[in-house]
Amino acid sequence: MKKLPVFIYICLYFFNNSVVAQDFTYNSRCESAYQAIFKLKIQEGNQILFKERQLNKNNLLPYFLENYSDFLALYISDDNALYNRLSHKKDERLKILASGDSNSPFYLYTQASIHLQWAIIKVKFGDYFSAIFDVRKAYRLLITNQEKFPDFLPNNKDLALLNTLFGAIPDKYKFGAKILGLKGDIDQGLRDFSSLLKNPNLPFREEATIMYTMLLLHLGKDQTGAWQMLNQLEIKLEDNLLNHFIVSSVAHYTGRNNKVIEILSQAPKSDEYFPFPYLNYMLGNAKLNRLDKDAHIPLKRFLEEYKGRDYIKEANRKLAWHGLVNRRPDLYQLYMSKILQAGNNSLDEDKAATTEALKRSTPNVHILRARLLSDGGYYEKALNSLNNITVNNLGFEDKLEYYYRKARILDEMGQIKSAIPLYQWTINNSNNSETYFAPNSCIKLGNYYERTNNKTLATKYYRKASTYKNHEYKNSIDAQAKAGLNRIK
Repeated sequence: MKKLPVFIYICLYFFNNSVVAQDFTYNSRCESAYQAIFKLKIQEGNQILFKERQLNKNNLLPYFLENYSDFLALYISDDNALYNRLSHKKDERLKILASGDSNSPFYLYTQASIHLQWAIIKVKFGDYFSAIFDVRKAYRLLITNQEKFPDFLPNNKDLALLNTLFGAIPDKYKFGAKILGLKGDIDQGLRDFSSLLKNPNLPFREEATIMYTMLLLHLGKDQTGAWQMLNQLEIKLEDNLLNHFIVSSVAHYTGRNNKVIEILSQAPKSDEYFPFPYLNYMLGNAKLNRLDKDAHIPLKRFLEEYKGRDYIKEANRKLAWHGLVNRRPDLYQLYMSKILQAGNNSLDEDKAATTEALKRSTPNVHILRARLLSDGGYYEKALNSLNNITVNNLGFEDKLEYYYRKARILDEMGQIKSAIPLYQWTINNSNNSETYFAPNSCIKLGNYYERTNNKTLATKYYRKASTYKNHEYKNSIDAQAKAGLNRIK
């Protein structure tokens, strides 16, 4: 179970080099700065923007572009001290942009974008209440701008994005969202995106396609379509560190583990790029899924370089697992103890790491190997690892995980008919277990019955998935259940 940081893709949109409006002039310097920023050459991009402000003081666009620099820096670093230093920039930039030409379609659009970007950042740093109102402001500005400029395609693209995301709001937050005027529909949002992408005059086509790809992957549950869309873009990696992250992320979530290792092993490394330690976590995780002996090296590098709070516990758990599968139970105990000493518990992955550390019991190594290999898409090897187990010798939770893992593996291998009774066994025998095996089995069965257009059973299992309490992945599983129900209603 992974949570994907899917919101980083929201920032990947902007103007093409032909766009010019009074006080919002996208000239060659702005274009160069934008390209540098989205390669994560943030310092270079900001230097170009500083020069543009000196040479063209009437151009407000550099202030908007600077916000992308801060957005990316904050999202990537997860650095609370940096967040505190940069938070005042939002209101300063909004005030400057509000002095621009109100008759330009970019006048409200740029302000809406800044509100939206800071909403995402505030969520990341736990300022949820303030983030809600930023989202509301962004949405209302976009609606107003749409009324004034109905043919302004970037506006429609952002509304399609918000419509899709609002459609995935969990039920427990739905009432509050309605009060704030925030409502959406996943299918309609995806249809709006698809329609926009058919328009030959759509600016920012590559960025819009990336957003659509990620939404299709995570909310539309269409892995094949997501990877195909990404390939159609022919995104160039070369010196673009952000593109290395994008492509490897989609590869990761679509079971292309070798591709993840290939891409991240070739990612550019120099001081001209903004530090991106999370790529080391991704590389170490992918190597661990392949049971590589050197998987610990990038994971340790991540912990040494990262200044944020999330994934620290999970990285220590991955190092513990690396020790265990390499016959070093002493290393497993060492890194398990570190989980309780550092990091946050806000992400499901970190919560799961804490839960395992508190159990103070060592996992079954054959089941663990099967889990890792399955996460990497090496299903035959994973199944072989499970076949080394004598099921009757397993304790309750190990037996529960055994049947769950076997179901997942067979499901991914296209043997759903063999997987269904194993998912059902997991659900029926979970009793009061606080593991995620039963609720995620419900999600997988819901996915299957949704694909086969059996809405009655799909609804049954999606609803049941949300009834389980206190398991490690409740946030992400509840969100998946909500998205599934929205798709089939």
